[in-house]
Amino acid sequence: MADEQKIVVEVPSSNGYFPVASTAELSRLERFKKGWRDAIALPDNLPDLAYTLASSVAIPALLTSCWVSIPIPGFIRLGMLGVLAIAGIFTIYLRQAVPEVKDILLLRVGLVAVGVLLGI
Repeated sequence: MADEQKIVVEVPSSNGYFPVASTAELSRLERFKKGWRDAIALPDNLPDLAYTLASSVAIPALLTSCWVSIPIPGFIRLGMLGVLAIAGIFTIYLRQAVPEVKDILLLRVGLVAVGVLLGI
């Protein structure tokens, strides 16, 4: 990356020309948003899409089934509820911070909700 040349554009002004560096590099916020868009997006090929959708339902169903049927101590259940609350808050924050992922995020949360209901 150190070998790349910077593009300089000269912009006319009343005092003559002065160079302006290009802003081709994304800001940190744009890189953050792009990273989350890429991470949440559904896969392009059919086998990966089927696996993603099935696991989005099956894993929460399995965990909910274990939650209901296995006697787990109260402090562990409380800790798990705390982790779920933090995950919910993070999901709400992500929905507001990156509006481009709102639809996919809603689909994924809906699939997890279906899995939870199947596990009960």
